[in-house]
Amino acid sequence: MEQNTFSSLSRSSVIQEMEQESFDLLIIGGGITGAGIALDATTRGLKVALIEKNDFASGTSSRSTKLIHGGLKYLQNLDFPVVKETGSEREIVFNNARHLVHPIRMNFPLIKKESYNLATLKAGLTLYDRLAGVKKEERHTIHGKKQTMKNEPLFNKKIVQGSGVYVEYRTDDSRLTLEVAKTAQERGAKLLNYASMTDFIQDPNNQVKGVVAKDELSGRTLKITANHIVNAAGPWVDFVRKKDRPVTGKYMVLAKGIHIVFERNKLPVQSSTYFQHKGRMIAVIPRGGTTYVGSTESIYTEDIEDIHVNQSEVTYLLGCLKDMFPDLNLRISDVISSWAGVRPLIGEEGKSSAELSRHDEIFESDTGLITIAGGKLTGYRKMAERIMQYIEKKEKKKKTASITASVRLTGGNFSSSEEVEQLIRKLYGNYEHLGLSKQEVEDYVHRYGSNTEAFLKELANYDEKDLDKASRNIRAEVKYTVENEMVATLTDFYDRRTSYVLFDPDKVLGTLDAAAVEMADLLNWDNSTLKEEKRKALYAHHKAVTFLDK
Repeated sequence: MEQNTFSSLSRSSVIQEMEQESFDLLIIGGGITGAGIALDATTRGLKVALIEKNDFASGTSSRSTKLIHGGLKYLQNLDFPVVKETGSEREIVFNNARHLVHPIRMNFPLIKKESYNLATLKAGLTLYDRLAGVKKEERHTIHGKKQTMKNEPLFNKKIVQGSGVYVEYRTDDSRLTLEVAKTAQERGAKLLNYASMTDFIQDPNNQVKGVVAKDELSGRTLKITANHIVNAAGPWVDFVRKKDRPVTGKYMVLAKGIHIVFERNKLPVQSSTYFQHKGRMIAVIPRGGTTYVGSTESIYTEDIEDIHVNQSEVTYLLGCLKDMFPDLNLRISDVISSWAGVRPLIGEEGKSSAELSRHDEIFESDTGLITIAGGKLTGYRKMAERIMQYIEKKEKKKKTASITASVRLTGGNFSSSEEVEQLIRKLYGNYEHLGLSKQEVEDYVHRYGSNTEAFLKELANYDEKDLDKASRNIRAEVKYTVENEMVATLTDFYDRRTSYVLFDPDKVLGTLDAAAVEMADLLNWDNSTLKEEKRKALYAHHKAVTFLDK
C-alpha cells in the first residue's frame, strides 16, 4: 500500500506527516467549503493540511437538496451578482465532474396567488439566462396552461396557469465533496477525517499558529502547526471560534431543512419540478428509481450532532404535494427515507430572522484565526478563492486568480457527457462475466466516474470467492472505498460514499452483515468495535426511515 493514497489504511502515516511538517495553511472542517479551500490552496503551491472531526461531508454537505443551483431564486431579491456567479460556477462544476453533475429539465409552474405571473416569470428567466451565461440549447421555454398540463398531467389544473422550463443540474453533494477532497490530496494536501480540534496553539504574540487535535479512532493526540488557520466548520464555526475567543459581532443562526424520498412510481413526475407553495420554494427531483422532495426551513436550536426529521415536517411537505399533485394521495407510509440538515446563516444583534444573510462572509479574530461561514454548495470554488485572496492581502501579496476552474476532479476525466455514456457501455461489455445489469454499471459510473474500472477489477477478484452476488458486490465496494476513499466506518460507507441509506435503505439491512465482516477484516476491528459499528449504521438507517413525533 502506497503511503500517499486517500486510504484509511494510511492514517498513521498521514498523522505522522501532519505532526512532522509545518504547513502554510491548516483548514478546520471537511465539508465542501474546507475541501474547496484545500484544493485551491494546494494548486497554488501551498503546503496544506485539513482536519475534520467526523467524516468528510458528514454535516451540511451531505444534507442539501443536491442541486448545483443556477441561483434563480436570488432573482426575486434582485441579487444579480449572486445569480451571475452561481450561473457561471454551475457550468464549471459540471465540466469538472460530469459523472456527478447531471443537467435536468426543471419545470416551474405558475400558480394562482403566488408571486410569479407569466410576464414576471418570462422576464426573470430571460434575465437569468443572460446573467448565468446559459448555453443556447439550455435556455428557458415558456408554456401556457394547455402545454403545461400536457408536460405534467399530475399538476393541479385548478391552480396551475402556465409554466417555464429551464435547466438545473442535479448532483451527489457528499460525493462531490469527497472528490474535491481527494483531488486536493492527489495534488499534495494532507487530509484527515475523524480528527477533532481540541485547542489552539499560540505564538508569543498570541497569534494562532497551530492546533491540538485528537484522532477519534485511535485516541491519540497530535499537534499541527501552520502559518494561517482557516475555520471552515460550517454550522460548527462558532464552536471553533469559542476555543479562540468569545464570539462577538456576527454569529451563526442555524436553519434546518428536511427532504423526503418516495419510490418513483409513487411520485411519477415527468421531470423535476420547482414550485411555490405559500411563498416557499419546494423541489421535486427524480433520481433513479426514487423521487425526493424538499425542503422545509425553520430556525434550529437543538443538538446539531444528531438532527432528526420530525413527523410534523413530513406532514407539511405532504400537504405541499397534495396541493400540487392532488390525484396522488401520498401518505406518510409512502415515504421510504429522509434526511435533515442545517445550514449556517449569518445573524447580527438587533436584526430579525428575516434579515439573516445567506451569503458567505469572512471574519478574522485578533489572534489571526480566519473564519468563513455561510454560502452554498454551488459557490464552493469562489468561496475558496475569496479566502485565498484574503490571505494574500494579509501577507501584502498581489491578488491572484484561482486555477481550479480547469482542474478536473478525480473520477471526472471526461470531456463530454457522451464520454460518460461510452464508459458505461464499454465497462458493461468488458465485465459482462460479473453478471452486473446495465443499470448497476451505470450507478457505479455515476458514483466513481473514470475510477470505476479500478473498482470493477476489485469486484472481479471477489468473483472467485464463494459469495452470493449481493455479498460479493458490497464486500468489493467496501474494500474499494476503505482503500481509496478514506472510509473508516460503516456509516461513512452506507451514507456518504454510496447514499444507500438515503435512496436504497433496504439494501443497508440486506447487506450490513457482509459489509461489516469485510470492514472488520480490513481495519482489524475487535468484536466490540464490530458490534458498535453495526449499531451506528443501523441507527443511521433508523433515523432515515422513522420520524420523531413532533
